[in-house]
Amino acid sequence: IKWILDNVEGAREKADKGELLFGTVDTWLVWKLTNGKVHVTDYTNASRTMLYNIKDLKWDEKILNKLNIPKSLLPEVKNSSEVYGYANLGGTGGVRVPIAGMAGDQQCALFGQTCFDEGSVKNTYGTGCFLLMNTGEKMIRSKNGLLTTIAVGIDGKVQ
Repeated sequence: IKWILDNVEGAREKADKGELLFGTVDTWLVWKLTNGKVHVTDYTNASRTMLYNIKDLKWDEKILNKLNIPKSLLPEVKNSSEVYGYANLGGTGGVRVPIAGMAGDQQCALFGQTCFDEGSVKNTYGTGCFLLMNTGEKMIRSKNGLLTTIAVGIDGKVQ
C-alpha cells in the first residue's frame, strides 16, 4: 500500500480524497458482487495484512501513521460469519443472494481439517507450508519468530 501511495502517480491524492480503497481478495470479491456497495473484510483476513492489531481488534493507528497510510483506505472489519451484503447476480430472477461468510484460506483449512478444539494443529502443503494451531480465545505470541494470527471471528470474539 505504501509503495502504491508513494510511487503511483495520483494514488496519494485519490487516497486523500477518499477515492482509493484497499482490501484483500475477499474485500474485492464482496465489492464486485455487491456492485461496489460494500467494502469489508473479516478478522482473519485483516489479521494477515500486518496492519491490524489482533489484540485490540482494530486497524493499528501506530503502524498506519508510521507508513503514512490513511485508515480511510481500509475496509470495515467484521465477523467471519454474518451477512455483509447481497450479491447482485443476473439470472436469479431478482433474488438477492446474501454474502454471509468469509475467512482466510489457511484459517478455513484449520477448521476444514477439524481443528475445532484448543490445541488442535494442522499442516497444509501446497504453494507454501502452513502450520496453524487452534489456541482458543487465548492469544499466544511466539518467542521464535512464528506469526500469531486470528483463526475465526464470531459475535465480536476471536480465536
